[in-house]
Amino acid sequence: MQMFRHSSADVWKAKKPTLERRSTDGRRSSVVDWINGLSDNNNYKTDLWVEKHDEGCERVTRNGSVCAVEESEPDVPTQHKEVLLTKLKIEIKNIMAEHGAKNYLNLNSPYVTSLCVAVDACLMDGLRRRLLTLFNSPSSMSLLQIIAKSNGSAQQVLDQTKTIEEHHTSVIPVHLIWIREALYMKSLPIIINHFIDSKSVRRYYDSTALLMDPVKGRLVATLLLAPCMVTYRRMSSRTEKEATAEELVEGASRARNGENSGSTSGVGGSRPPLSITRQVSSIAASVERNGSVSRDYVFSLHHSCKSTLLYGKNNVCVAMNGGDFAKGYMSLQKFYDGNLTLKWVPNQLMHASSQPSSGHSNNGEFTNFWKNTINIEMQDIIYIHLHQKDESSPTCLTFVNCEGVQSAPFQLPAGQHSIAFLSSLETGLAPLLRLDPPLWTNLTKEKILPRLRKRSTAVANPAMLDYVFRLVRTSGVEPAPEDIEDPLAPSPIPPMHDNCVSLPNSPYIVDNVDSIVNFQIGKACQSMRNQIMARAFYGWLTYVRHLRTIRTHLLHLVDTKTLICDDDCDPVDEKFWKQCRAEPTKENEEEFLKRVYWRGIEGVNSKEIRRMAWPYLLGLFEWNEYPEGRFEQFTKQYWEDIEEWRVLEAEVRRRDEEAFRAARARRAGSPVREESCEVFEDPNEPTCSQHYDRENLISLFRANLHRIDKDVERCDRNLMFFSNKDNLESLRRVMYTYVRRNLEEGYTQGMCDLLAPLLVTFEDEALTLECFSILMIRQRGKFPQRPGMSKCLLNLRSLIQVVDPQIYGLIADIDYAQALSFAFRWFLLDFKRELSYECTYKVWEVIWAAQRLRITNDFSIFFGLATITNYHDVLITNNFDYTDMIKFFNEMAERHDCSRLLSSARTHVKCLQNLVQHLK
Repeated sequence: MQMFRHSSADVWKAKKPTLERRSTDGRRSSVVDWINGLSDNNNYKTDLWVEKHDEGCERVTRNGSVCAVEESEPDVPTQHKEVLLTKLKIEIKNIMAEHGAKNYLNLNSPYVTSLCVAVDACLMDGLRRRLLTLFNSPSSMSLLQIIAKSNGSAQQVLDQTKTIEEHHTSVIPVHLIWIREALYMKSLPIIINHFIDSKSVRRYYDSTALLMDPVKGRLVATLLLAPCMVTYRRMSSRTEKEATAEELVEGASRARNGENSGSTSGVGGSRPPLSITRQVSSIAASVERNGSVSRDYVFSLHHSCKSTLLYGKNNVCVAMNGGDFAKGYMSLQKFYDGNLTLKWVPNQLMHASSQPSSGHSNNGEFTNFWKNTINIEMQDIIYIHLHQKDESSPTCLTFVNCEGVQSAPFQLPAGQHSIAFLSSLETGLAPLLRLDPPLWTNLTKEKILPRLRKRSTAVANPAMLDYVFRLVRTSGVEPAPEDIEDPLAPSPIPPMHDNCVSLPNSPYIVDNVDSIVNFQIGKACQSMRNQIMARAFYGWLTYVRHLRTIRTHLLHLVDTKTLICDDDCDPVDEKFWKQCRAEPTKENEEEFLKRVYWRGIEGVNSKEIRRMAWPYLLGLFEWNEYPEGRFEQFTKQYWEDIEEWRVLEAEVRRRDEEAFRAARARRAGSPVREESCEVFEDPNEPTCSQHYDRENLISLFRANLHRIDKDVERCDRNLMFFSNKDNLESLRRVMYTYVRRNLEEGYTQGMCDLLAPLLVTFEDEALTLECFSILMIRQRGKFPQRPGMSKCLLNLRSLIQVVDPQIYGLIADIDYAQALSFAFRWFLLDFKRELSYECTYKVWEVIWAAQRLRITNDFSIFFGLATITNYHDVLITNNFDYTDMIKFFNEMAERHDCSRLLSSARTHVKCLQNLVQHLK
């Protein structure tokens, strides 16, 4: 049966008459699936035609016929669009990866700037710049100005961009600033979609532009939805740069000292102070008492299902911080539980956006106004002062609570507004509370102020009409008020100022003011009792948990048999060291170790004392041993080892040279002469059994030699001692000799850092090698592929949990190895890279002395704990995650207060000893 063939196949066959199709047995799919790579025919290479034409390629259809499918490359504009989209996707991926690591991004970070550059490139593609000559700069900023009149989001971004440009607070170009601000306001996709839909913008683009593409243009706005969901932070510094570690520490120090700095305020102790929850009516107290007051104000100014508006008045003035009066809206509301609340908010917020978040934005325009909002709970008020010069003057109202705290005075306009407010207040207070004296009712049944008795000492025309109303609880049946003035009745009120008017005594309630004061004091005492009980319970619970952590993880860190409390001893100086060597008794050794632990080694020439004392401190020599004879033994053995490894070094250098020549010859294309293996053989040595061992020895030594050379060349080159090439050569020789003696252990990066301070101190290669060998016995377990480092990090995490729960809360959800990764270098090198050389000496001495005294074998862990807790304020205030901690502690290298950290570490050791002894 003859199969159907496309005409294109006939044309192709005419050009290639000798082509034959191979037989196929596999299952075929449609030609579309085959072309898209979805058919099973991809697995059968023999099913395909093996020839391709220049203008296309042959494909086999389901029924066996052949069709030619053209595979043309995309044009240049399409390729350019793909390049732009690829760059945009890469920048978005970087943004999302960085946000996933830190949970927020600095708005001025390079990641955001790179994304803005990629977005601007997409917007500028195919833009007819000659049509934008009306504007100052033919850029994407010009497009934003075009649509700002018809798009509210674009107008807000434009205003913010102009503000930043006027204050010169950004160093990036203005056409990137608006993209960054739109990203921060989460309106960038909306603006780009408006670019695509707006006819006034489309006419500025060519038909081949990226935004004019019906698919890829929308894809730009869709891709930007993800970075708009990221949390951005705008740095508060003037330079818009992240604060350095030193600046953060200085800011925390100023905050602890009570200075009002521009940086973030520090946090006090780990426990909040025990205090009464004051529900005062002052402006500052109302904001401190409830952080969400500003959010609630927006809803409380209107009627709601939870409250009833009893009184509302606009343009009520309040003194702002003792200065000028500011106008605002005052409302009196009664909630469903019967409580009355007086609220006041500035007019600026009433006229602004009513979004609750606007008042909480760190850079919001109305942040300061939200701080001045007032919230007064009327059940806490016992006095209301009313001051008025005359009926044509404004009235001032001041509220005083049971603690004697006064609110800022409310200034009501002239007229009957004060009476209307008091009348609404009196209605809302019923039936539990009422005003004393009560408002009177005139013949028209309107409320008026109570009549006042004139005292004989008062002037005829007083300058002020003062009223003091008390909020008292109702009890029993109230008699009718007195309507008749009795000028002859004696006044029981004590004499007052001549310009004041006395108040009538209330005949209804006796000692009600005292009772309400006692009631409020009782509430305060009950609150204190509840806080004390809660503090005691949670303190006990935390203590039990800490004891469980200590019993499980920390019992082995300290030894309670040696409890040393003598912290008033003197340091080790020349005089004491001479005494120790003159009388090498056990008592002098104990005194020496105590002094080193508590005060270190100090003197006129501390380096010389360390040179003599460190071998004893490390345990190289016994305390009653005189080392003069052993120095010669160390030196002799050292140079013998050098002679041994020099033969290996020469062989390694020769092989490296041959490998280099061979590689150069291969590149040049010339033949390489094969080297005879006889050159590696020594006729004096047996070649059968030891040849493999020798090759293995050379291979191991060669690998370690190359690693040592790299580390020696870059070891402390900023130090004057190692700027001398002879000293670098000494460091290399000591390291070679140690590796030759311990070839199975080999060299690991970081060993040169531990060796360098010893060589600087002793300036003797043989003695340095012996002390370094003893030091490596303790440090070897912390190097990679050993379990010592994991134990150190786990113990440090447990100590942080006991000592500083707040810092532990920052790392509680992270694996300890990752959360404390910044401490890996600390324990590996015993803080050598974190401290200066002089501080390194002091820390190492204390570590060795603590081990010799059997106080603890892991003093470095307690020193690391002190290093972290010393910066408690910085870590907690800035809410550091583990990446921020790595950056912070790397910047603080060689800037730590060593004496303070050592003192804190000793305190931690002593506290843990006491707890462990208590558990035992």
